[in-house]
Amino acid sequence: MKINSIYKNMIIAGGIVIGTTLVTGCSSDDTTLPDSLNSDTSSSLVRIIHASADAPPVNIKLDNAVAVPALDYPNSTGFVNINSGTYDVAVDAIVPGGNLEVITVNDLNLIQDQRYTIVAIGDTANIKEFVAAETASSPAADEVGITVLHAATAAGNVDVYVTAPGEDLTSLPANFTFDFNGQFDAGALPAGPYQIRVVANGDITKTAVYDSGTIDLSGFAGQKLLLLALNTVNSTTQLASPVKLVAYTDSAQVELLDTRTNSGARVVHLSPDAGTAASGPVEVFASSPALPSSPTELITSISYKQSLPGTDSFADVPAGDYIFDVAPDNAGIGSSVHTSPTPVTLSTGAEYTVIASAYVLTSPAFSLLATQDNNRSIVTQASVKVIHGSPLAGTVDVFVTPAGAYTKEQVEGGMAGDPLLDDFTFGTITDYVNVVPGDYDIRVVTNSGMGTAAINVEGFNLAAGSVSTVIAHEPKDNGPATDFGLVVLTN
Repeated sequence: MKINSIYKNMIIAGGIVIGTTLVTGCSSDDTTLPDSLNSDTSSSLVRIIHASADAPPVNIKLDNAVAVPALDYPNSTGFVNINSGTYDVAVDAIVPGGNLEVITVNDLNLIQDQRYTIVAIGDTANIKEFVAAETASSPAADEVGITVLHAATAAGNVDVYVTAPGEDLTSLPANFTFDFNGQFDAGALPAGPYQIRVVANGDITKTAVYDSGTIDLSGFAGQKLLLLALNTVNSTTQLASPVKLVAYTDSAQVELLDTRTNSGARVVHLSPDAGTAASGPVEVFASSPALPSSPTELITSISYKQSLPGTDSFADVPAGDYIFDVAPDNAGIGSSVHTSPTPVTLSTGAEYTVIASAYVLTSPAFSLLATQDNNRSIVTQASVKVIHGSPLAGTVDVFVTPAGAYTKEQVEGGMAGDPLLDDFTFGTITDYVNVVPGDYDIRVVTNSGMGTAAINVEGFNLAAGSVSTVIAHEPKDNGPATDFGLVVLTN
């Protein structure tokens, strides 16, 4: 057996390897096995759940064949049939620059007709395995068998109340109390509506740190559920609760966010001539059936290059479909210079950046660029999304190189190799690029990489676990070329 020192807590448990830094995710639909591993001979059932909120994705290999690709938080493989027998097992962490084999186990024996659920829990620094037991109950056709596992490092010892929806907790005892790494078998419950509330142990006010609202378990009648309490991973979900529940069936999973969870939105003003057209800052209105009053002034005043509510924060707004209007400051929605032509959908628990871009007085015409942000922090990488927000710059190449590796002039002279983004056009929004944490030089070269570095940012730090959105902008009102630059948003 070989274990990489970075992942020293990865261990073997119950005859199944659990790579705790196994972390990123695929659903059961994405799980594939070579035919040699799932033929019609005697078999075992194996399910692996990625429950480490800050760890990267992993590939799990059996006999050098990828059996589970890119398992991510908080996903499960679902139970997978694997031929019983002996295997060589390897776990590859998916990290920037290539996969890293973090664990190998030779001659691992899977016993016929056994069901194994292996959960990787804990933060990466202290990650470990948990062999989760199924409920000992045998649910009838109108019942649901439930076990609950506390896998949330963000919560300590808690009291859990499982009640009819809306029932007052004042005089009720907790159904059970457990701490991190604890498991409770709730047995077989009638399949119907419930409300689950989690309270800090000993809190006499019984203030819920997590409230499921009404959840209907009728759809799971006759099944066994494994409920995991897990960390929430962005500021919007954390505002409602530090934890969430995820219900795992044999082949699927359902996320149960706190019922108080909204959506997160921030707005960035990158329209170079909007200030001229509006004779100053602008205000932003939102219209949506989700709002208690619609339209509502979402932002009272915002100026060029400004991000509101901040570069590292989001406004908490109800989930729903939104129409946005942009108007001169203090002019009211009736003076809107732009109304979004189609609704922007903001989903529960998700976070979005909406960018006011292009020109009010000329072309390309003013528009709103909306992008969903994935702000889960992964400690083995820095994640970067790049947005081209400067029509004046035209088609550009974007070079991101280790700090000090090349001068600006060397990049302009084609000596820095291939760009990170080639022929990058206005309005383009990339997927996240995962890079090794460290300091980088960012150069945006005009004329498809044959011109000058309109943007030259040196020594830009991308810290471990950071999630950044980098937006290229141009000078206000055709100002000096030295005013090309970047707006950087973070998690």
